[in-house]
Amino acid sequence: MVGFLSLVTLFVATLASGIASATYLQRQDKFRVETHVNAGLSFNMVSSLIIGSEAAVLIDVPLAVPEAKELAAWVRNTTDKPLVAVFTTHFHPDHYLSGGAFLDYFPTAKWQKTLGDDKIVSNTSIPTPYDHTFSTLPGDEGTPIELVGLISGDTVDVTLFWIPSTRTLIAGDTVYSHELHIWLAIAGLELIESMKPENIVAGHALSVRGSTAQQNLAYSQSYLKFWQKNIEAKGLDFYTPEQIVDRFNSTFPGLTGNLVSATLLNITAGQFGKGGTRQYRGVDLPAYNNTTYLEAWNI
Repeated sequence: MVGFLSLVTLFVATLASGIASATYLQRQDKFRVETHVNAGLSFNMVSSLIIGSEAAVLIDVPLAVPEAKELAAWVRNTTDKPLVAVFTTHFHPDHYLSGGAFLDYFPTAKWQKTLGDDKIVSNTSIPTPYDHTFSTLPGDEGTPIELVGLISGDTVDVTLFWIPSTRTLIAGDTVYSHELHIWLAIAGLELIESMKPENIVAGHALSVRGSTAQQNLAYSQSYLKFWQKNIEAKGLDFYTPEQIVDRFNSTFPGLTGNLVSATLLNITAGQFGKGGTRQYRGVDLPAYNNTTYLEAWNI
């Protein structure tokens, strides 16, 4: 496994790499998507700016405040259209935690959420409920942005943002860049493949230049199929964490030279390797007493 000191070295290298401002212009017409990699402390999460003829909307804000400030500057430099809303694909903090700091720069923008009120803490900038399956930008009512979910990715409730007019999918953490080790579910990839997207914005990437929808989708599928056949099928504790790391590095070489990828591989190895550090991912059903959800069947 990659040791602690190695991770620190990788982290410093990531901070110095200057990739936070990477962008990729996908279309040159009046309705387009531009993307920005939030590097540094923000785990290389990719934010997507959907720009219409009269307004813009942002998908996902980063983990840390420094990257939120950089993202705000990038948005202002990328378009002169007003930012009317911010959406978050899922509840992991690397996709929303700096929302308050970011919205300081865009105080009129709405922050939208797709889950219930009890999923949001009460002492920060609060997203407002969004109870619709699509949205449109002012002046582009004929070009809907569809919300598809909830989809299994690196958690069970990721919302996809689908733009049919350009066949562009903002995938959140249901697709990762081919530059990274990954942590997600294969079921979501099967749905995405059936949608036949021409452009896919991955949830995490080292750069948004040069990769294609087919490349990242095929990579994510091959990675997870390798996992199923060669690691999961052997059973829990068949390999040590170090052996799991070696198996992945042999099949997918050259991916541990950055903090994000090395961390993801270490999580996988620790979760499934003998003697590794495991995260509890279940729900204590006997102790679950949210009556709103438990009685939701009674309409």
